[in-house]
Amino acid sequence: MANDNFSKIQHCLDDYMEQRGKQVIDDMEANSELARQGLLDDDQEWPGRPLRELLARLRDSDMLPRNVKQVLGTWKIKHSRALQVRQQIFLF
Repeated sequence: MANDNFSKIQHCLDDYMEQRGKQVIDDMEANSELARQGLLDDDQEWPGRPLRELLARLRDSDMLPRNVKQVLGTWKIKHSRALQVRQQIFLF
């Protein structure tokens, strides 16, 4: 997947989290929103599967963004700019 395509996905998920007042969402919630926005179809039988497969490919190619982690089999996606804010606080 091209970097600008994933940038669109990341931007969409950041906007979604800002609208909902969330800092972290899971793969099923993220894939549902991406499908609603027309960026990544969801699997009706296995909700979240397309995003999980994409994230696994990114992880395996060592291109997984720092704000995405797999915790006990579930992918957790943090707001991408939350990491930047924390880093700036530590610099002062």
